[in-house]
Amino acid sequence: QATVAAFAASEGHAHPRVVELPKTDEGLGFNIMGGREQNSPIYISRVIPGGVADRHGGLKRGDQLLSVNGVSVEGEQHERAVELLKAAQGSVRLVVRYTPRVLDEMEARFEKLRSARRRQHS
Repeated sequence: QATVAAFAASEGHAHPRVVELPKTDEGLGFNIMGGREQNSPIYISRVIPGGVADRHGGLKRGDQLLSVNGVSVEGEQHERAVELLKAAQGSVRLVVRYTPRVLDEMEARFEKLRSARRRQHS
């Protein structure tokens, strides 16, 4: 049973999870990447060690961000997700789904773009 679940998660069919984080002065303790302008879902690209998200333990790198406080960010611009996260008061309710394979593909694509740009400028 566990291997089926692990395979399903690696194929991007993981079940959505709800993660509730307290909003403090130190921020939420994670970074996101992606967005409609990059033709990609919005992802948790980094959970900052010792930050709120890390201490809470509910988020992980590779989680796709589906909604922020009930507002869907699927198919949204990167900046829209950032605005929703910043605007949240008291606590932030995130719905995420673990799809690390897609994040790896996305990062590989960004790396290709970065190295292509470096070649153009050198």
